This record gives sequence, structure tokens and C-alpha cells, in this order.
Amino acid sequence: MTLVRRPIVTVVLAAAVAAGTTVATPAVGGAQEDPATETEQVAHSQALVAVEADILKADNRQVTQALSDIKANVDAQTAELAAAQQALASANAAVAAADAAVAETQRRIDDLLVKTDQVVVNAFVTPGTESALSMFSEESSTIANVKWAILDLQTTTDAALLAEYHAAQEQLRTQKDTQDKAREDAQNRKAEAEAALADKQEAVSQQALFASEVQARLDQKLSEAEMLKNVDPALAAQLKAEQAQLVAALNELDEEVAAELARQRAAELSAQAEANKAAGIQAPPGGVVSVPCPGGGSIQVAGDIAKPVGRLLTAAAEAGITMCGNGYRDPADQIAVRRSNCGTSYYAIWIMPASYCSPPTARPGASMHEQGLAIDFTVGGSTISYGGAAYNWLKAHAADYGLSNLPGEPWHWSTNGK
Repeated sequence: MTLVRRPIVTVVLAAAVAAGTTVATPAVGGAQEDPATETEQVAHSQALVAVEADILKADNRQVTQALSDIKANVDAQTAELAAAQQALASANAAVAAADAAVAETQRRIDDLLVKTDQVVVNAFVTPGTESALSMFSEESSTIANVKWAILDLQTTTDAALLAEYHAAQEQLRTQKDTQDKAREDAQNRKAEAEAALADKQEAVSQQALFASEVQARLDQKLSEAEMLKNVDPALAAQLKAEQAQLVAALNELDEEVAAELARQRAAELSAQAEANKAAGIQAPPGGVVSVPCPGGGSIQVAGDIAKPVGRLLTAAAEAGITMCGNGYRDPADQIAVRRSNCGTSYYAIWIMPASYCSPPTARPGASMHEQGLAIDFTVGGSTISYGGAAYNWLKAHAADYGLSNLPGEPWHWSTNGK
């Protein structure tokens, strides 16, 4: 049996390469590895697209490309499944035709067998030699010649009947060989179709899982845009516009993939939503504390990080960089936005994917800001950008105060880089 699979497609996001991440490959077994198991593992890996990256840190273009490549893989697996199912249908049709041919020939043989049995009976009851000798007792040669002609015709007919019987038997043997081969081919085609179905299901599951991760990314990006709406409206609008491509890609998921995504996420989101609703979303550790900015104003953050954030702002000011920013955001604000853009039902507020809202809106609890563990830094009231003195200073020193940057957003720093 030959299992036909397309070559594996490798997608390595630039963010992963920059971070020194490598593409995951199947583990190579030792000398005692079962060849059948190893073959199965290789076949399984070839049904998937290899993607290794932090979905929350890669840029939109890379994520969109990964979505496209994974979808192309699902489409290819779907085409292979259709071809395998068509081949199976053809093989089953060949078996049916072979079965019909064998049955028809067997019917002919059964009919011929009745006739040949009668030939044998006649030969036993009236042997040909006696019929020939009886002609010498006839009164005239004319009658004898007629009997001879009849005997000759009967002999010829009997011989043809026996020849037809033997030919039918030979035909039956050939047809049974064809039947056996057709059945073997059908079994092989069935195995290939089952393998292609398994590959398709694996590819769909992978696409759904990746789409789920993209949904989480979308939640965080849109939540960040909401956070910046009052501080930097232009940047907030830019962030929302950048997510439009991802929203479009998610909304174009095949129904089968969307259904699988719903199955994967339903329990997780429901549990998370219940926890969020019951607990009012995870409270900022240590409560909400205002940290004064050296140039005036303050940043609200979780109490657990208030002191290191204060030291960071002081150290930056001593280096000639006066920063402030926006930290904690009350989840009630996001709930209000969800009610407006998504609906007022429990599902609409807490569970519905961001891409289903108009405009797309993050679910409550998706942002580190809602836990007071993220800060959007500003200088002079504007968010900082790449290449600026504030960004360069944070890049060099923020880790000393427990903060990491989210790639793609130079202004956003959090306790886990998200």
C-alpha cells in the first residue's frame, strides 16, 4: 500500500528566528525504534504545517502569512481526501463490476453444466459405436446416410457444447483473478482514504488551534487600542486598522474549521468567562496604586510593581528622560465597550470572539492593563516610539525593574512582555 502525501510546508516566522527559536521537528528514535511507528510519525508530521513562533509577538504580516499557509495546507489535504475518496469509489465500482462478471459467467457455467450432463447420459445410454453399427441394418443407403448425418451433427454439437463449457471455466478463472485484484486494490484505496481523512482532520485541528491563538492576539491588540484611545487617538486608530486584515482572515475560515475552533474554545472560554464574571476579572495583585511621575501626573499600576516602577521613572529622569504613562484600566470600561459593540447578552460580553463584534472589540480580561501589570509609556503626553531616547533607555534598563517590551509596540511594557 502506498500512502500519498504532499511535502511538509515549513513556516518560520521572523519573530521566532530573531528570538533564536527553531522549527519543531519529530524526534528521531534510537536503533530500537519500530519502523512502522517511525513511518506513521513521519506521515503524521507531513499532514501539518510546522509553525514555531510567539503568536503575540510576531507582526501582522507574518501572522497573516502563517494563516494563509496553514489554510493552503488544509485545502491541499482536502483535495487529497477528495482524490482518495474518488479512487476508492472507482475501486469499489471495479469490484462490483468484477463480482457481476463472475456471477454472470457462473450462471452460464451452471446452464452449460446441465447440458453437458445430458451429453454424458446420452453417451452412456446410447454409445456412439452402437448408433454407427445400427446403420448397417438399414434397408437403404439413403436412410443410412441420413442417420449418419444426424449422428455427425449431434457429435459436432456435443463437442461444441463441451468446448464452450471448458472455455467458460477458463473465463471464470480469469475473472476471479481480476476480482481478487480489484478487492485488494479496493482495500488499499480504503486505507489510503482513511489515512487522508486522518490527515485532513489533523490539518483542520491545527488551523483551528492557530486561529484560536490569533483570536487571543486580536483581543490583546484591540484592548491596547482602547487603552490608547484617549492618549494617542491616531495610534489607537492605526492599531485597529492593522487588525482588520486578521479579522478578515478569521472571518474567512471554512465552516469545518470554524466548528472545530468553536469546539476547542468553548469549554476554555466558558470557564474563563465564569471566572472573570465571578471574580470581576483577576484583581491587580496588591491592589491599584498611583505612582507619581517626575514631571507631574501619575501612573496607576498593581501594588506589587509600584515600587520598581517608581524607581524606573526616577532613574530615567536622572538620565534626562522624563516619562509618565498609562497603566491600569478598569475592566468595567471594556465591558461597557463590549455592550456597545457586541451586544448585551452574557455570550456577547464575555465569550464572543472579538472579530464577531462591529467594530472588532476585545473581550474583558484580555489585557495586562486590566491587571495593572502593563504600562504604555509617554514623553510629553505622546507615546514613545522606536529610536527615541525613552525607548532606547527602556530597552537597556527596563528589565532591571521587571518590565519587558512587546515587539511591535515600543510604548507597551509589561511584567511578561505581553
